[in-house]
Amino acid sequence: RVTSDIEVIRAGIQNVLFVSMVQGAQMMGAAIFMAWYNWRLFLAIVLMSPLMYLVHHIFRKRISEAARALQASFSRVTASLAESVKGIRVTQGFVREDVNAGIFTRLIQDHSRYNLSVTRNTSIYLPLLELNGQLFLGVTLALAGWGALHAGWDTTVGDLVAFFFLSNIFFSPMQALGNQFQQALASMAGAERVFRMLDTKPDWEDQPDVTDANGLVGDVDFEEVGFSYDGKTPVLKDINFSVSAGQSIALVGHTGSGKTTIIQLLSKFYLPGSGRILLDGMDLQKLSSQSIHQQMAMVLQQNFLFAGTLLENIQLGRPGASEEEVRQALADLECLDLIEAMPDGLQTRISENGQGLSLGQRQIVCFARALIANPRILILDEATSSVDTITETRLQKALNRLLQGRTSFVVAHRLSTIRQADIILVLDHGEIIERGSHDSLIQESGTYARLYEQFTRQG
Repeated sequence: RVTSDIEVIRAGIQNVLFVSMVQGAQMMGAAIFMAWYNWRLFLAIVLMSPLMYLVHHIFRKRISEAARALQASFSRVTASLAESVKGIRVTQGFVREDVNAGIFTRLIQDHSRYNLSVTRNTSIYLPLLELNGQLFLGVTLALAGWGALHAGWDTTVGDLVAFFFLSNIFFSPMQALGNQFQQALASMAGAERVFRMLDTKPDWEDQPDVTDANGLVGDVDFEEVGFSYDGKTPVLKDINFSVSAGQSIALVGHTGSGKTTIIQLLSKFYLPGSGRILLDGMDLQKLSSQSIHQQMAMVLQQNFLFAGTLLENIQLGRPGASEEEVRQALADLECLDLIEAMPDGLQTRISENGQGLSLGQRQIVCFARALIANPRILILDEATSSVDTITETRLQKALNRLLQGRTSFVVAHRLSTIRQADIILVLDHGEIIERGSHDSLIQESGTYARLYEQFTRQG
């Protein structure tokens, strides 16, 4: 929609609007002179205009529907192409070249069918416009002859020739306007799709009376929090816990237990369906999202890097940070040498989404980006899953030092990364089934102890 549809709208404004204004002005001027020159003959043309309107009305509906289908079809074609190119390695790895080619071929065939529908209707519509013009001239000629012979109209051959000349000026833009009409309908179809997207309301917005969460200390409280993505299936059920500023809390559980959902709610990417979340004793819904995010940083399992240099990507955490401050952040992570070993160090250029870097190198950049922001709340969601064991050990030592004084939430399947957490919450199907420190949970011989035993056995 942001590529093909907007391009169609641009073409419509640039071509259709101005050309139609010129052609329309020509028709209006010719009509005024025709009415002034011989109002009887012009009245005949006016009385026959409903026929042209009927033709226009029928084909406007047909071409409009076909143009909408054509734009939607083209979006599917471009989306399929972009997806196939982005996932080319998976396509090759699972030998899906022929399958993907078949899907793309069917989309192209559908697009061709819609294109033929537009062309077919237009090919009928334009000749009918031309035929109407010729029909009007024929009727005018017959009417003028009848008036001169039987009705006593004072019409000379010169008057009739002059009127036909004006009629030709009036009807000549019809063909051009017909062509512009097709492009105008395509532009309108594109505009409908674009503005439908722009007018889509977000699931929620900050309340008008929100306040800025300036100077957060880092206390977090979940009170009877429940949540569902679809409004039917509960993902979290009556979640209760409290975290004091500077504490580290780890979330443990099988896939789908609700760990990432808690992180999403804390970040105010979603609002709880029931209960409330407090930051420093203030209801999260009464705090502005922007002010919360300015004091929060996160490192996810799948992070996004922008096209540019490594330095620019790290500075996203705190715009205006100097190169020396960036180097210091990397040094605090004990990973400066890994970045300096790259061809141009911090000035190494990468393409969109970090192409050109290994997964581990991307995570190091994201760690530095988060820490240079100096957040009060730090979220690590499977943050070390993409780095090798040696780098993870280096990062873990640095993180244990750097997390001091910050409230941190850690989601990890590797239990080795959460042993030092102050509080460990074990979740199962959206409920907290165990809580405590590593040592206390091991002594309880419950779910966490079994998970830890499986982890150590695999190790």
